[in-house]
Amino acid sequence: MAKLIYNNAGKIRDKPLQPKLEQLLKEAAAAVGVDAVSVTSGGQDRKGAPNARRTGSTRHDDGAAADIQLLDGGEVLDFDAQRKRFEAFVTAAASLGATGLGAGVDYMGTKTIHVGFGSRLVWGAGGRAVNAPAWLRAAAAKGWGQPPPVAAPLARAGVGRAVVIARNGVKLRGGPGLGFDHSTVLKSGTELTIRGFDGPTEEWALVDLDDDGQLDGFVFAAFLSPLAAEEA
Repeated sequence: MAKLIYNNAGKIRDKPLQPKLEQLLKEAAAAVGVDAVSVTSGGQDRKGAPNARRTGSTRHDDGAAADIQLLDGGEVLDFDAQRKRFEAFVTAAASLGATGLGAGVDYMGTKTIHVGFGSRLVWGAGGRAVNAPAWLRAAAAKGWGQPPPVAAPLARAGVGRAVVIARNGVKLRGGPGLGFDHSTVLKSGTELTIRGFDGPTEEWALVDLDDDGQLDGFVFAAFLSPLAAEEA
C-alpha cells in the first residue's frame, strides 16, 4: 500500500482526513504504482462551528477532501509532464468513490490536485466546472463508469507465466511492499513467471524473470496479466 504523508502543518486546513478518504488515496496511489500521496491541504473545522478555523468551500470540512501531490522515487509528479499517471490516478480515485476532483494550471499549479467527496463534480481555475481540464473530465468520467481497481487480480489465477502491462513499467522490489527498495524497472511487455503471492491481500507477486527457478523479487500484481498456456 502506498504511503500517506501529511504536509499541511501550519495551514488553515491543518486537520487530518477522514479514514475512508485516507484509504481511498492510498489505494488509488497503489493501483497506479505511486509511492506516496502528500496532503498539502487537509481537513478544516465545519462551517458554523464555534471558533471555526476555515477557508473556502465546505468540501474540506471534517476532513472530507484534500489537496494532494503524488510522490514517486522522492519526486513530486507534474501533470503536464506525467499526464498519463495523473489520469490513471484520477480514474482510480473516482472508481473508489471520490466525487469531487479539481485540477488546473491556473488553479493550484501543475503538481497539486483536489480529491474528495461531496457532489459529483470536476473543476479548474476559479473553482468553476467550465474550467475543468479535458483530461480531468475524461479521467473522472472513466472512473465513475467502472468498478474499483482490484489490487491483485492474479492472486485468484494462481502462479504461472505473466506479462507486465503497466504503461510506464513496474518496479521490481526486494520485498512485498513499497517500503522495500527497487533494483530495476521492468518494461511493459516483459514476460516473467509468478512463483507466489505475498502481502495482506496477496497484492504482491513473487517473480522469476528467467523462468529458471531462481527468485528475483516482488512486483505489484495489478500491473501483471496472465499469459495463456499457448502463449507461455
